[in-house]
Amino acid sequence: MKEFLSREGVTFTVRNVDADEQAYTELVARGFRSIPVTIVGDQAIRGFDEQALRAAIAPGGEGGTP
Repeated sequence: MKEFLSREGVTFTVRNVDADEQAYTELVARGFRSIPVTIVGDQAIRGFDEQALRAAIAPGGEGGTP
């Protein structure tokens, strides 16, 4: 995931749900109990779904401009 986003030139923040209780709480509040989950704007993408990630990070995509 990190390699893909870096290669695409997307700035991102990694949050470790094992070490960050707030990150875990936010993950659970979105209905997830497993990782990875990538949040782009209001969109949550579970696992490594390259097609969904590309759509979300594309200019004008659901996630907005990266």
